[in-house]
Amino acid sequence: MTDTTVDDALETGEIQVSDDIRIAYERRGSGPDIVLVNNFFMDRKSWRSYTAKLATTARLTSYDLRGQGDSSPHPGEPVWEDHISDLKALFDGLGLEKAILVGTSFSTLICRDFAVAHPDRVQGLILAGPAMSPHGPQRLRRITKSWLKTLETSGLGVLYEQLYPLVSGDRAVEEAGPIGFMGRKQNFLGIHTVESLRAGLAVSVKAPLDPQIMTKVAAPTLLFVGGDDFSLSTDAVREMVGLFPDAVTVTVPDGGHLAFLEEPEWFQREVESFIERVAGTGD
Repeated sequence: MTDTTVDDALETGEIQVSDDIRIAYERRGSGPDIVLVNNFFMDRKSWRSYTAKLATTARLTSYDLRGQGDSSPHPGEPVWEDHISDLKALFDGLGLEKAILVGTSFSTLICRDFAVAHPDRVQGLILAGPAMSPHGPQRLRRITKSWLKTLETSGLGVLYEQLYPLVSGDRAVEEAGPIGFMGRKQNFLGIHTVESLRAGLAVSVKAPLDPQIMTKVAAPTLLFVGGDDFSLSTDAVREMVGLFPDAVTVTVPDGGHLAFLEEPEWFQREVESFIERVAGTGD
């Protein structure tokens, strides 16, 4: 069931994905379908500032994951597979036969797993700052658990102060300065609650991180990575590309873990080029 309202060019609505979960979504633009999948540190509205040009050439669908934004909270212990089934319900509810998936950080794992489970529904994957390793899960697991511990012991503000210099590249931190740091902190505190982030981080710890899962992705894949990504070395990116059956890499010099936020125009150009590349495949 879908409830929908349209405000000028922005369509918003909710989809019932289970008895106790409704997913809030919005759609903009027209053209090939792109579904933007949030990581656990953003909401669906966050994409607007970084995809305005893209909305002139594609139809963009973004949604709040269960437990964040305007979607229903987790009814109990978070389960990783719920995010995959929620995305399937979104596709079905909106009548999306096939789309390009765009993920960032931990949501790249949602995109990856959806592409493996439903290859006929995915025209391509764009993984921006993928939270993956060609070697195994230990490093990412330990990082995520440290963030969860910080949240539980020190709260949202201290967690932000821990995250900011990691996910942002050195150049971006210098350019933003103290004013940029404080502005983004206020935005972070306005979007999240301790409960929503706890649920997101707790389920992140459960995400499958076996490198061999990458070998099962049939869809064409674009890795959009930052040269100053704290979690991915140049060597790791090269090895990871070799695991995907059909993948290419775009590296942003000095870009951080979320390089698409630092270079949104570059990111949108690469997405448009990727659309052209895959437009005739899988029809």
